Amino acid sequence: ILTGDVEASYPLDVTRQGFVVIPNVGQVSVANLTLEQVEDVLYTRLGRVYSGVRRGANATTRFSITPARLRTNQVFVIGDVVQPGSKQVPAAGTALTALYAAGGPTLNGSLRAVELRRGGNTVATLDVYDYLMKGDASRDLRFETGDVLFVRPAGDRVRVYGEIARPGPYEMKEGETLADLVRAAGGFLPTAERRRVQVERILAPPDRRSAGS
Repeated sequence: ILTGDVEASYPLDVTRQGFVVIPNVGQVSVANLTLEQVEDVLYTRLGRVYSGVRRGANATTRFSITPARLRTNQVFVIGDVVQPGSKQVPAAGTALTALYAAGGPTLNGSLRAVELRRGGNTVATLDVYDYLMKGDASRDLRFETGDVLFVRPAGDRVRVYGEIARPGPYEMKEGETLADLVRAAGGFLPTAERRRVQVERILAPPDRRSAGS
């Protein structure tokens, strides 16, 4: 969309070769470019035709670009998920997008070690707890066509209840402690007796002590 000295609006299709054709400007390659990079290209190409197009407050012609449709990637979600299989995920979609499309993990599925595999290699491991409890999606990578999202069986689970902010079952990673569990559960309530935390554990028969020992 051009506004200012020039008023015009052009719907432009990206060709299979990865370019658009802008009236009076010509062919502009946009393949594999971000919106910011496309803007940089257009400042140069539009500026050759429309003298008012320039960066800064003294521009007399301005432009804006908006994607009307995004391409999709075909990815595969496997493992302990409700609806495993091939999924069509928008190009801007991430591992969380695909996990949602697959209905999420089953009751036996892990939320702590969701693997993104590309070309036979694990390129990232997503801990969904970071997103759910901290709002941290920094490790939630975008997909490429053919990627595989693998949800492992859940690891050890611990149920916390009593005077705690978010009682319930929590999946624990190797090396995590009682303090990590309390933080994940939102911390103690003001009414909690912190000097007495009871831990109950079911042991395998060989590990159990005999009565009175």
